[in-house]
Amino acid sequence: MKRSLLVILTVMCWANSFAQISDLKLPYEHYRLSNGVEVVLQPDESVEHVSVEFWLRDGISIDKPDQYGLQHFLEHVMPYSPMDSVKRVQFFNKYLKGSNAQVKKDFSRFYLRVTPEGVPLAMERASGRLKAGAYRITERHVEYQRERVLAEIQRNSKNPHWSAEGGMAIYKGTFGEGHPYGSGGYGLVEHNKWFGLQDFRKRYNEIVYAENIILFVVGNFDESEVRTLINRHFGSIHSKSKTEKRVKRPMHSSTQITMKALHPKDTLNTMVFSWAVPEWDSEEDIALGLTAKILEQRVKKDGDFSKLFVRSSIYTDMYAHAGQFAARFHFARASDSMKVNELLMEHMRRLVKEEVTEEELLNAKLAVMADIKDMQQNLGFQWSRTELLGESVLFKGSPEAYFDKLKKQQSLSRKKIHKVAKKWLKSAPFRVLFVQ
Repeated sequence: MKRSLLVILTVMCWANSFAQISDLKLPYEHYRLSNGVEVVLQPDESVEHVSVEFWLRDGISIDKPDQYGLQHFLEHVMPYSPMDSVKRVQFFNKYLKGSNAQVKKDFSRFYLRVTPEGVPLAMERASGRLKAGAYRITERHVEYQRERVLAEIQRNSKNPHWSAEGGMAIYKGTFGEGHPYGSGGYGLVEHNKWFGLQDFRKRYNEIVYAENIILFVVGNFDESEVRTLINRHFGSIHSKSKTEKRVKRPMHSSTQITMKALHPKDTLNTMVFSWAVPEWDSEEDIALGLTAKILEQRVKKDGDFSKLFVRSSIYTDMYAHAGQFAARFHFARASDSMKVNELLMEHMRRLVKEEVTEEELLNAKLAVMADIKDMQQNLGFQWSRTELLGESVLFKGSPEAYFDKLKKQQSLSRKKIHKVAKKWLKSAPFRVLFVQ
């Protein structure tokens, strides 16, 4: 009787979730300028501000081993073309509500959030970075930003998995030495100390051109006005043919290493488990995204396990040519590291050996939908609509690829989840232990 009731409730919840999927497809415009700049517009009068964000189709993965860290450093030294001082003051004081930049494996992004009245100046300022020219990167600016980059690396080493050394260890072990995804964003500290002016000017000239740019405008804006502004400011960016990249298969390691956490204020030990898996929107990505949610549910319900760790996170990071399935645990006593390892490996063995329950699968699907809704609440930058639209365009050529992926995910069966988990997670992970 209880099982029958569970089946009925599950069917009802699935029907409701499928009905909710249609609400997650937001309207957009997607087109190219004659010079090759790709544009995605998503007007929305229900929000207060506007996100103006452009992506370059190159990220960490273009750094060669002797350049690790260059693309992140370039994000800091990206120049601006001149803007009238009155306009600049007005922009910062009256219209700008947020700005940031980030480099990921396959792309680099630059973000502005403004009031609707500030869109013309935001367009001018954003396009100025792409039209400034490499000569506007100066020695003085490089040295100023070098101090900022090194300070950022030191500051973020408090989370050892984000530190320069920690990131290099995790990604090298996951994808293999020399693989395009085999380094962290910060690269090597020593590289950041000696990168020179010509390194940045050369990289700028290599990656800043029309066909390598995706522009996003999302929020409360007049579409006709924005189209005119885009043509004016982005239509004159120079074009050149893009070279296609070939990426070799990951060479995953199953070794375990121990590293000393670098930050003097570390209070927790951290253990990271990582598997190399297939790319964004692959059959495996769609299943492993749910698998991560299911495994996280199980770990948090495990009384013996939850007594050991202070925080945990189980997730997938999928890129253009490969992906990462990872589990991260923070715990107080280094002596608990063996127990953390044993308990997670036991959960992984059970995941590979047995099918998940209907209730677990339903909860995982609802959690994924909740993530999408959460991202759509943010206009731009990290964990946002722009990220949903951008990865969809970058990896699959369509702004709604994330929506198609969600529909496939919601139709997956327990059998399919088990098949993919058994195929990709039965091998030993790469493990890094960061100790105090």
